[in-house]
Amino acid sequence: MKPRRTGRGRPKRSLGQNFLVDPNLRRKIAAAVGAGEGEPVLEIGAGRGALTDHLVQARVALTAVELDDELAPELAARYRHDPRTRVVHGDVLSLDLPNLTADWTATRVVGNIPYNITTPIIFKLLTSPFPADIVLTMQAEVAARILAGPGSRTYGALSVGVAVHAEATRVCRVPRGAFRPVPKVDSVALRITPRVPQEVDAAAARRVRTLTRAAFSWRRKQLGKILHRHPDLRCAPADVERALAERSLLPSIRPEQLSADDYVALSRILRPAVRPPGRRLR
Repeated sequence: MKPRRTGRGRPKRSLGQNFLVDPNLRRKIAAAVGAGEGEPVLEIGAGRGALTDHLVQARVALTAVELDDELAPELAARYRHDPRTRVVHGDVLSLDLPNLTADWTATRVVGNIPYNITTPIIFKLLTSPFPADIVLTMQAEVAARILAGPGSRTYGALSVGVAVHAEATRVCRVPRGAFRPVPKVDSVALRITPRVPQEVDAAAARRVRTLTRAAFSWRRKQLGKILHRHPDLRCAPADVERALAERSLLPSIRPEQLSADDYVALSRILRPAVRPPGRRLR
């Protein structure tokens, strides 16, 4: 069956639009959401309704967010007689997401998201309060970075940032030919499940991000030197020595060799020195 096209305009490069047209993958990703009748679901970037149609058929309590000025009203018109479906015309990065559904902590999030804002969307979703589950289709390279473990070449600040809050698993590969227009890269549908209860609060998460960004921006240097010399850190030598000893880490260790737990612990031990950008005391 050919994909149902509601938008008369062409895909907008400015919005990073690549519409999922493969019917089998549309069904598979929608099914991966796993929401039952009446359960809340938030769809990011509903587009022409590739996933929306399947979610509506599953009779979930759906909130579909779409930024496109043509597609949003067309989706609203299509589902205007369905009391379980609500279309929100807006930018997901600007919206107050927890207030869009009746119970945000029970909400499952799904979306085929633009490549150029993948990381901001992920970190917005991984900010307290957390949704119940997240299934996002993203560039395969970004998915690989999220799934990477310590010691691998793709392990970095994004890997740690997600691992601090959630478990990530691969749902399926989405080849470039499954989209129109066809992008230059393949994609992956990834499940990101926030942990309950969360062990890291919002302030601690900001410290971890500051530490990991600094560490991986100097990933070829030794950790002891990074902690002492990086302009976003500049920890006192005695504090660095104490922190590393407490975690049984050598000063010569490299950033990619530390686990997410290591970064959380170091950011806690070095708390006075590790501050979010713009809040440092000099």
